[in-house]
Amino acid sequence: MLHPRLLLAAVGLVSLLGQAYARPPPTTVSNPKAKFLVNRNVPGIPFALNDSYAGYLPVSEKPKDKDREIFFWAFPADKPTKNTVLWLQGGPGCSGMEGLFSENGPFILAYNSTKAVKNPYSWTQAANMIYVDQPIGTGLSKGETKIHNENGVAHELLGFLENFFDVFDEFKGDLWLAGESYAGMYTMYLADAIYSRPAAVNAKAGINLKGITTIDAVLSSYYVSAEIPSVPYAIAHQHDLKLSDKFIEKVVANVSANGLLGYLDKYLKYPPTGPIPMPQVFSKNPNYSPWNMIADEATRQIGDSFNIYNTDPKYSWYNYKDPLGAHGQDFSANNFINNQTGFKEAIHADPNIIWRVCSERKVFVKDWDKSPFPDETVLNRVIDLNTRTVIQHGMQDFILIANGTRLMIQNATFGGLQGFQEQPHRQFIVDGKSQGTFHSERKVTLIEFNDAGHMIPTFVPDGALKALRYLIGEIGLDDLGK
Repeated sequence: MLHPRLLLAAVGLVSLLGQAYARPPPTTVSNPKAKFLVNRNVPGIPFALNDSYAGYLPVSEKPKDKDREIFFWAFPADKPTKNTVLWLQGGPGCSGMEGLFSENGPFILAYNSTKAVKNPYSWTQAANMIYVDQPIGTGLSKGETKIHNENGVAHELLGFLENFFDVFDEFKGDLWLAGESYAGMYTMYLADAIYSRPAAVNAKAGINLKGITTIDAVLSSYYVSAEIPSVPYAIAHQHDLKLSDKFIEKVVANVSANGLLGYLDKYLKYPPTGPIPMPQVFSKNPNYSPWNMIADEATRQIGDSFNIYNTDPKYSWYNYKDPLGAHGQDFSANNFINNQTGFKEAIHADPNIIWRVCSERKVFVKDWDKSPFPDETVLNRVIDLNTRTVIQHGMQDFILIANGTRLMIQNATFGGLQGFQEQPHRQFIVDGKSQGTFHSERKVTLIEFNDAGHMIPTFVPDGALKALRYLIGEIGLDDLGK
């Protein structure tokens, strides 16, 4: 990579320290956002960015929270729009910068590279984007961990949003939440908190929530999203997982002995035949886990390069090095955000914070979120209040399995009925080619991507952008099949 000093010299912007910072407009009462403006020439990014804003905003105005601040980086859309997306990463404790840098931001750091490149499928083509490091303790955020559950997460995100829209009036409009992985918890509880407030309070704060998209998200228990569908997944992907016939026979006999054999065949019906019994335990043995049995065996056969986020062999970790230091690679100093001289200063982040993709700090008091899963609490209500809910899932994801998401949908009640009445079958088309299937009923749309794993915008960025355009109403339902 060209050293930032030489890069900036080429455009005549070298300072004595080898960093380039244009003098921002003065911060005044009438221009409070000026201090957050990011210079278009950011160290380590070899092209000029459009205007963006980054820095810290508190989770509330209470004196006790004055040192507890969420880090954000916000990008206006490429063209004026009323739509703003708040991107929430999972974990818990994984940084929103992962989504920005490797999934749907205006630039990306590709695997096996340390060079930022323009993203032709940036979500800024359709919406204003806000990326955050939250809960406190995540990424570049600052302060002491004080929250105990998802109600606390929602309360602090609401406080952040109120402060954000107070500064950035142009981001006000229609708000959409996008949550990946564990952020399925965040999105649903945040939406419920917003909908629980008087409409006048939200209007005054500039918060006009319209809907949600989730990506391979935690919406139900781990038993539903991983354990129950794990054996059918192993059978369907036996070759890729390098599982022997003998092992498959063993694991099938095991789940049969624990009463799980044929669970999906019995309960994953269209339309559903009634409430689905969602088991909380499988066995008298508290450590029994068919998912773990399969993952352990696949790791023995494939080695440490086995990728639970995408089991397609071409995405083996052996083939990939992450410049952000994620997924079992070096989480500490050896990643772009920590290594690039002047980068943190350019985005108004604390340079003394060692950034990690997923935090080693506790983000919940006692390091555990004991909140009920959304399908047990807020999900049905939120779906009914949303203009549109788009649930996305990658079919190559083993950590959270697509049939678990289908099972969750079939047990949910929305629009006065339980689950989908028809089985998903319509082809999701991008540039004339099928990328999977989709189905929609009563304001809920499921999109399944055949060749995607856990992080859908990473694996099928064009499809993910099309799904976003549908979420915000830029294209219609039938357009998903064109």
